[in-house]
Amino acid sequence: MNDIKLFQITEEDKAHYKKIIKDIDTNHKDAILKVLEEKIQIMFNDGIANKVEIELIESIIKLVHILNTHVDLPKQIIQEILFAMSYFIDENDEIPDTTLEFGYLDDITVANWILDDVQKNLPEKITT
Repeated sequence: MNDIKLFQITEEDKAHYKKIIKDIDTNHKDAILKVLEEKIQIMFNDGIANKVEIELIESIIKLVHILNTHVDLPKQIIQEILFAMSYFIDENDEIPDTTLEFGYLDDITVANWILDDVQKNLPEKITT
């Protein structure tokens, strides 16, 4: 499996996810980061097997970097980042993570959508 574009986010999906993003409690940041760290460690222990998983980890690490480096992020951006992390943590999302070779296609698509949006909407004084 080489094509990470097999899973697409529709405008309907984006509208649905944006409603969820608005309800994310930023006070759960530390708990989400802890679970995220554990999930990434498990993936490393199991051996990252394919291009999708590698790109997913890289995108998530970029989001963590943005979140941890810039303390004055707007709440909306923090919520978006936490949504992408929560989506990745959820093993039973649109495509369950246990689905061989395809389990992380939705996760990478969501992570990259959020990463692109966050990077476009970072205040000018903040750069990645």
